[in-house]
Amino acid sequence: MPPDVARTPTAAGRRRVASRPAPVGPPQEGAQLVWRRALDSADPSAQHDQPALALELLRAAHHDPATMAHALNLGRTHLHAHPEDALARGGVTILDAAIAFLGIKPRAGDIAVARR
Repeated sequence: MPPDVARTPTAAGRRRVASRPAPVGPPQEGAQLVWRRALDSADPSAQHDQPALALELLRAAHHDPATMAHALNLGRTHLHAHPEDALARGGVTILDAAIAFLGIKPRAGDIAVARR
């Protein structure tokens, strides 16, 4: 059995193999998960239902607008460092459209502010 496969105890005390490998490295923060979800949805050939995608990203952010703004900031920072990354450009576009669709407005004192 590969060493990166997680084991979970059963009710009888025996161990069974989990259905997927254990994550490697530290767990990701919420904004990183939202950014990853936006990247997964950034396939240029796929047609997405904008309201459904916006709600999916909001749920991934645990209904926290600041997490969505942080994810957008992560994407813009990545895009600034790698301007040729078309997938990142698609992720930023998706997050920007989701934030605009949901009507998330920056509050006074917010650090991450979406540029328009």
